[in-house]
Amino acid sequence: MSAAQFLLIDVGNSRVKWATADVRGPIQVEGEGATDEVTATWTRSLARKFPRHHTVLASVVPKLSPAFARAFAGRLHPVAGNSPALGLRFRYPNPAEIGADRLAAAVAVLSDGTWPAIVVNSGTATAFTVLDAKGHVCGGAIAPGLHTQLAALIGATAQLPATDLRPMRRYLARSTGDAIRAGVMLSFQGGVKEILERLGESLPGKPLVVVTGGNAGHLTETLQGKAVFRPLLVFEGLRMIGLRAFIEVL
Repeated sequence: MSAAQFLLIDVGNSRVKWATADVRGPIQVEGEGATDEVTATWTRSLARKFPRHHTVLASVVPKLSPAFARAFAGRLHPVAGNSPALGLRFRYPNPAEIGADRLAAAVAVLSDGTWPAIVVNSGTATAFTVLDAKGHVCGGAIAPGLHTQLAALIGATAQLPATDLRPMRRYLARSTGDAIRAGVMLSFQGGVKEILERLGESLPGKPLVVVTGGNAGHLTETLQGKAVFRPLLVFEGLRMIGLRAFIEVL
């Protein structure tokens, strides 16, 4: 069992990331790229680089799944809400609706044994997944991600200039660019905080908040002392799923 190797792939709406891991050691992030660059040729190339790895795929882009299935034939486990390898318990009408990345993150948090909990996946969308006091996945919320808010604002207005996001020293803006940065950043941070408070009202006690995803760094100040930040959370869950899907059946 100790020799088993996993390739863990997280396909998001904007970015694709992949990592390797064995059964118990550290998870090693191997690469990252744009999701719109993923093609059949790309997936075959990735499969050739990792020819003996058990592969676990969390993808929120369904049209890419066939290419991965062909490239990794016989050694791919795609994450879905009906997979027994999740080990999750649901109080949710249709688990198949929940994104694969959210499911993987919930698997990792469930294994910690600290519930209730709210998992925040902060990427193109900001998705909140709630585990109740018995560890059941029972609901959540989905909001626009940080860069999605920026793109929507710029795309819906005629005179606002293209603006990049960067840390600000003050939020009383004195230029249009800084005004956009301040508004979008505060909207994102305040929205996350408000959603967490509202979701927490439906749970007993104080829920554990776990944050992951590409925009998690923009929430550290807002949630300082109120959340645990785990950048590899999805990969942690994918490895656990891989152990159940591949190792326990060998």
